Parts: sequence; structure tokens; C-alpha cells
Amino acid sequence: VPLTRGKSARHLMLEYDTDLDQLMKFGKLKAKPPKRTNDSTALWKYLDSEFYGEISIGRPAKTFYVSFDTAWSNTWIPSKKCSFFNIACQLHNKYNSKKSSTYIKNGTVFNVSLGNEQLLGFLSTDLFHVAHLTLNQTFAEIVNVPSLYLLAKADGVVGLAYSSFAVDEVTPLFYNMVKKKLVEKPVFSFYINRDITTSRGGNLFLGGSDPKHYNGSFTYLPVTRKIYWQFRMDRVDVVVAVHTALSFCEEGCETVIDTGTSTIAAPRKDIEKINELIMADATIFGRYKVPCNLVHKLPDINFVLSRKNFTLEGRDYVQQIHFAGVTVCLSAFVENDGSNGYEWSLGASFISRYYTEFDLGNNRVGLAVANE
Repeated sequence: VPLTRGKSARHLMLEYDTDLDQLMKFGKLKAKPPKRTNDSTALWKYLDSEFYGEISIGRPAKTFYVSFDTAWSNTWIPSKKCSFFNIACQLHNKYNSKKSSTYIKNGTVFNVSLGNEQLLGFLSTDLFHVAHLTLNQTFAEIVNVPSLYLLAKADGVVGLAYSSFAVDEVTPLFYNMVKKKLVEKPVFSFYINRDITTSRGGNLFLGGSDPKHYNGSFTYLPVTRKIYWQFRMDRVDVVVAVHTALSFCEEGCETVIDTGTSTIAAPRKDIEKINELIMADATIFGRYKVPCNLVHKLPDINFVLSRKNFTLEGRDYVQQIHFAGVTVCLSAFVENDGSNGYEWSLGASFISRYYTEFDLGNNRVGLAVANE
């Protein structure tokens, strides 16, 4: 699934409406589509911080933009029934069950706490179209969207974590694809492209891995807890000089791959020291700022997994944010409070360097060097 970098929320909505009309006209063609058992969907990116793709729901199909997120299991979409005063909902595309002939009522309450706010709604079922794959899926219609999603380009989330993490025991979308044999293998893979010269943000491959996006073979890491895509990391080394490194997570630590974020999260004491080593200064927003002219001089950081080094350079772990004619360079390293049962989280800053395979059949995560 390709990812794209967007413009403003309102401009995007206008563009979405136009695109939807064109897609609906295209959908009236009578050509019979070929039978598919695997597929891929494009991802787009916004400000090197958000990666999202396109799905459609219902009949006639309505387009939505979603984060394909390995830290969620449920799929949720803003509802037409949300309050006019819920601004985070009003700024996004909304699902209207009355306009879909394939809608199936459920009504079970859906409620998730996100900080001090609630992601609140109810369950519904409808026809989902992801790339060329089509299936019925139960999802949450959200009537209260928390303010943290106010500026998000994605309308909602498609969860790709383990089914054991699903609220209301809903079967996750990819599990349904496997069950209905819409994919050849119970595997999906991410390619993330952070090239600032394009809005294309990568690709989600459903049913396997796409060899054109990686080199060499995979290193496989067994999942240690079937909630997130979680595994054991050996340690992290910041190479401060030739043959000299300062190590973190020295006794090993529980780590997850999180496709829903661009950051790398770790315990506060580690984050403070790592940001000091890469000459990053704290900002009022809880992020650390790096001088853009020093990015090429920053130390390599090795993530040791299965006794192999997975190296990030400065350009990998620094986000260049271009907005309103200004460029700001932010460290990808942020604090994780550990409340979710893991210590480190590796987001798009890591995945962009290492093509990542999520193997549900063998409960393992595979990493290979990504093609640039």
C-alpha cells in the first residue's frame, strides 16, 4: 500500500472528493478483474511523520485514508454520527451507513482510553476494499475522535496487531483476509520511503514480501508476546568513535515494530543520553531538535538483533520537517513510559532502512536491507 505526503486537511478533502468521483466513474467499466491472491497498496507521507494509505468502504464505495498500524488490532473510521462540535471528527472523511447498501448493523459499544480522552463509538460491518481485495469487515464507527488526531492526514486506522489485542473480540482485517484465502501466505510487509522529493511514502504488500523493495535475505526474530509484533533486542550501540560505542539496553529489552509512528521510543534515561550524544536539544513539544547542517556528521547507531547490527545513520534517525518554507530537523528518539509492556519501539525511521515482514503463520518479524 503506497503512502503519500499530503497538503492541508481542507485541500486534501477537496482533492479526495474529486478523486472519488473519478474512481466511481472508473468503477462502472465492465471489464472483469483478474483473480488475485496477493496485492499491494500504496502509502503516502506527510511531513516525514505520518504514513497512510487508501481503502474504500461500502456500496457505492467511499474512500478513506488510513494508517496501517501494527500497534492497533481494531479498524476504526470516523462516523457521520459524530458531534458537530467534535472538530477532530469534522476535519476528516466520515462513514455514513445510510448511504451503503452493504451495511450490516451491530451496535456493540467501542471505547478505548487514549490519554485523558476517549475514542468512543460502536461496531458496524460493511464491505471493505483494500487494493483489489474485497471482504466484509467489522469495524468501529467513531463518534468521538480525540484531539490528538486533529491534524492527522489519515481519517482512521486499520489495525495489524495480533487478534488477542482486539477490543470487543473483533477479528482483525488481515486475519479475515487469511481466513477467506484472499492472500497466499499469512504474511504482510512494509516498505517505507522517506525521500523528501516525493509524496509517495512506500508500500504495504499483503500475502508475502515484494523482492523489488529489499536486498539479500531476511533475519527473523521470534515474537515474544502475541499482542504487538514484539521481540527481544540484544542491545543498542551509539558509535561515538572508531571501535568505541556507548551501549543501551545492555541486558536485552522487549521491543516492538510500530508502523503507525515515525519515531523510535525508549526509556527516558536512554532517550536523554542518546539525544545528548547526537547533539539534540529539547524543545517545548517533548521532541529534540538537531542542527540540520550537522546531520551528516552524526554517529551511527547499531540496533543489535539476533546478534547482527542493523545500523542507522544520522539521515535515518533525523526527521527533516519542511513546512511553510522552513526546515526543522528533529531527532526520532522520543520517550516511552513502558506502560504497554515493552521498552523500545521502532517506527518508520527504522523501517525505512530495513524492509519489514510480519509473518503471522510463523509468529516472527523479518528484516532485510531496504532498497533506496
